[in-house]
Amino acid sequence: MVYLVTIFPVEDYDAYAAQLEASGERFARLGATRQWLYRATDDGREVMNVFEFPSVEHAKAFLRSPDLDVPRFLDSLTLEIYPTFFLGEQTLVREFPPAPEPEG
Repeated sequence: MVYLVTIFPVEDYDAYAAQLEASGERFARLGATRQWLYRATDDGREVMNVFEFPSVEHAKAFLRSPDLDVPRFLDSLTLEIYPTFFLGEQTLVREFPPAPEPEG
């Protein structure tokens, strides 16, 4: 599996999340197998998207797809600089025991 990650600000988190929800079938058709959406705890407008793909080729095709049109989508967010996309493979997974409850 490979993962495509990007972080950028959105004007309206709820509208953005709804737009992603409505695009689920299209993402699947373009090869995505899973998606995670994270919202920054210190800035509710900042989001991180993580998409999972079965191969690098699937992820690159996703980015180039005219059906998705990544440049137009990013323009619609009124970004002055496009976010960096990170495309990588998982190299380590670790699990830790639960942390004790903080005191105070």
